[in-house]
Amino acid sequence: MKKLLFFVLSLLFFAACEKRLKPATVIVADPVRHYYPVVQGEIMRVSYAIENISENPLFIREIQTSCGCLTQNNELPIVILPHKQGFINIDFNTIKNTGYAQHFIYLYGNFKDSSLLELQFDTNIVPPGNTSPDYEELWQEQTGTTIKDAVDGTSGEKGYYVDPGIDPRQKNQQEIQHKVDSHAF
Repeated sequence: MKKLLFFVLSLLFFAACEKRLKPATVIVADPVRHYYPVVQGEIMRVSYAIENISENPLFIREIQTSCGCLTQNNELPIVILPHKQGFINIDFNTIKNTGYAQHFIYLYGNFKDSSLLELQFDTNIVPPGNTSPDYEELWQEQTGTTIKDAVDGTSGEKGYYVDPGIDPRQKNQQEIQHKVDSHAF
């Protein structure tokens, strides 16, 4: 009899200790999003607001992304209390992408009707703008000098200057002529 009573009490004890997460009903603001184009190499922050509208707490135990270029910034598990709002923050590193990019974020938790909630976004990634160089930039690239240096010269190429009005060749000719004239033969 004692064994039977012990067995029944232990069943009741273990049954009373069993807690099951009840499903939580949530509302996600814009689960499917289309972002404007971004420049390649930028870090794009994507943030989803999740509102728990049920009487049960929401436990998000895992976040999976469709690409290694997406990193989540939340500490797991994420707990959103009843009638409160929480955020899922994802950073999208666009350095390895160009063109159209579509990504999925999978949240695993005690959601009503499923243990999975899917979020989605897309954008276009454009390469950085390369403007056409003008003639001065092309000249500098080819020669290693600027137009100003080519016209004015660099400090080591400016040469020298002379006194105006006296041509050294004429001065030497005049001195020679004077010496010749003063030494008449």
